[in-house]
Amino acid sequence: MKTIVTLVDLSEVTFKLLKHAHALAKAFDSNVVIVHVVPKEPIVVGLGVVSPTILRDPSPESFHTDQTKLQELKESLTKFGIHVTTAQMAETNIEDVVKYIESLEADLVIMGSHGHGAFYNLFIGSVAADMVKRIQSPVLLVPV
Repeated sequence: MKTIVTLVDLSEVTFKLLKHAHALAKAFDSNVVIVHVVPKEPIVVGLGVVSPTILRDPSPESFHTDQTKLQELKESLTKFGIHVTTAQMAETNIEDVVKYIESLEADLVIMGSHGHGAFYNLFIGSVAADMVKRIQSPVLLVPV
């Protein structure tokens, strides 16, 4: 196993995912690629009682803030002798993320799953489930 891709959202779950990436990378002498998709930012349009939320592309500031966090994550693993690279994606969709993972020829993809119930997944869907269907590499889903 040479390449482990870890998909992170920079939430409190990220540490749990990196813990698995660290253990597996040490065991198999693998490279780790930490991938983060910068989320769209919600803005509320004031229209009185009904104020819809609209999503806009991430600002340069949020992109930079997330890039700084990614660098800290990278350093947290490199200090243990693990070779780590990071990738940050914005204005993207699941297909683009899957293509990127395929371009890395990932031997394993580690990602979190929020574990919503069947009713939620039926109406809202699950990003994790959608990714698992599309990724050709083995996937380690870490419950959060």
